[in-house]
Amino acid sequence: MKLIVAVDEKWGIGKNGDLLLSIPDDMLYYRATTRGKVVVMGYTTLLSLPGSKPAPGRLNLVLADIEGLRIPGAVVSGSMEQLIRLIGCFAPDDVFDVGGGSMYRQLMPYCSGAHITKMRFDGAADTFIPNLDREPGWSVKSESEQKEHEGVYYSFTEYSNNAPKEIPAAKNLSSSMTSYFRKREPIEPTLPADADDAYRKKLDAMLDAYYHPLKDGFSAEDVERYFEEGGDLSFEQYLKNIGAIAAREDIEALLAAK
Repeated sequence: MKLIVAVDEKWGIGKNGDLLLSIPDDMLYYRATTRGKVVVMGYTTLLSLPGSKPAPGRLNLVLADIEGLRIPGAVVSGSMEQLIRLIGCFAPDDVFDVGGGSMYRQLMPYCSGAHITKMRFDGAADTFIPNLDREPGWSVKSESEQKEHEGVYYSFTEYSNNAPKEIPAAKNLSSSMTSYFRKREPIEPTLPADADDAYRKKLDAMLDAYYHPLKDGFSAEDVERYFEEGGDLSFEQYLKNIGAIAAREDIEALLAAK
């Protein structure tokens, strides 16, 4: 897992629940780095997103100790322990901690690296993360040339953690979440002449899962059920089995089998 965040010169990351500064180039960098990846966030961070909805083009894991909470398009974890176990279901380089402050501090020891946008100004922040230039085990991997936006200079810096805490890996990783992230091209299935109501309902449900993955959300209770009943299934395969997501080939296989 890695973390990604923009900081000011005092390693402040926010004020009054908002960003210190919005730099278009930084927003593009964030989107490009996390697109098609798993992003981990706290519930307050989710609420700060546009429309308080999960970020599109990413699998959103949200930490929220709210019983029965379902967030369309997201997976909820009810505790840090459950979240850590869930993170272990994905390839490490596919997971990004995106905040807020408490999430950064709690998950930083598990991160193998960090993408830090360093902004050279004092944003009078009220939320901070540890200064990685002073943290034992952390070192600069690379740094971009300095850029400027409306008088504020900034650069993109990558850090490496020489000794991250281990997150136990699941037996079968969801290495790419292909069914979730793949481009959803229109499907116009031709129903078999002898299709009955049960078949039609199954096909309709699969098409719905294809076009609207995790439409009903996935609660912490659902996550626990996966751990208890999923056996050796990857998280992606489990979601497919319960009809929460679907791939084009699944629909084509259903049509071909009739």
